Amino acid sequence: MSQNDLQNSLWQQRSNLQVKAEVCNVLYERELARLASDQNLTHSNLRKSLKSLAFYISKAAESIINSSSPLDLDSSNASWLSPPSNKPFSLKANADNTESFYTKNSQMALIIPVAINLYGIEYIALDSIDEIDNENQKVHCNQHGWFNFNGTQHSPESSKQKLLLKPGKPVMAAACCGHQWKNNQKTTSRALSLRELLLATRINWHNFSKLIAAKR
Repeated sequence: MSQNDLQNSLWQQRSNLQVKAEVCNVLYERELARLASDQNLTHSNLRKSLKSLAFYISKAAESIINSSSPLDLDSSNASWLSPPSNKPFSLKANADNTESFYTKNSQMALIIPVAINLYGIEYIALDSIDEIDNENQKVHCNQHGWFNFNGTQHSPESSKQKLLLKPGKPVMAAACCGHQWKNNQKTTSRALSLRELLLATRINWHNFSKLIAAKR
């Protein structure tokens, strides 16, 4: 390795360490604030969460920095950037296309987008499939429950309207960037949870119907 190559390599390592430090700092602030505001968290669960926090934040930061996402990374806010859609994706959803996708491509651990509307504010949450019922044409998402293959919620909630969407680059980008819409007009983006950030690093941007290959 030449002197120039060695110097470039050292600068790159410094740059990566700086980015990781920025991402970790933001995630620590975000997660500590979340834990402090969780009134349902018991003392025992708080201790467990704090004990594992360093591991999961370091893992998330490494995954974010090394992900193959085509989106621009804003390390100072631990988020990705892309232009938001003028209208929410629930208005663009096509039930037939959604049903066709999940009939053909449903598989365990697949990362999928769920449109959530709460009191007029809509955002796209990332989730993963953990159960499939082909006979009844429905899938279970790890956090957001059962959905029919056509995207409708199997057991609708009174407080939240949820719609399973067909994954594609625009909607997955919106989910990763935390885009939101208020009364069908774009508004301020939200910060993703630590769980969603980890899910975002597992998206196969080349083929949304396939899992990303595990690194050896």
